[in-house]
Amino acid sequence: MKSYLSYFLLLIIFFTTISCSKIEIASPIDFQKQLLSGTGTFQNSKHTWQLDSTHLNGGIIPLSISGKNYKKTFYYDGGYSDTDNNNGVWEINSINKLKQTLIFTNSLIQDSLTYDIVYINSVQLKLSIKLASGQNVIYSFKIVN
Repeated sequence: MKSYLSYFLLLIIFFTTISCSKIEIASPIDFQKQLLSGTGTFQNSKHTWQLDSTHLNGGIIPLSISGKNYKKTFYYDGGYSDTDNNNGVWEINSINKLKQTLIFTNSLIQDSLTYDIVYINSVQLKLSIKLASGQNVIYSFKIVN
């Protein structure tokens, strides 16, 4: 009888723990943020993306040597850096819209760009931006970390 009581008590504790645990599902915006920069957990606090190809109005633009080595790093805390020594912050406030604000270290000047996120998953990122001339540029990146 005593062993049945202890098994019964263990079952109650087990089911109470399972039923009270909460699984939190990320919103679409938070999910895009995590794909872009990591989840913020141990060894997942940044993602580095390497430029893979560039398209201008549908046509491919060949990458130069420096273009082939160009990388953007997005940090979970909202920081940004790239291989052109640009630093700044990034934010996704609405679905499929990435805003980057570059902060120039030699002055207090800031410059912001807003990209459309065409596609993002755990290994690929595709960003689109319309230039002042009206031309559309699409940048394709692959993850390198």
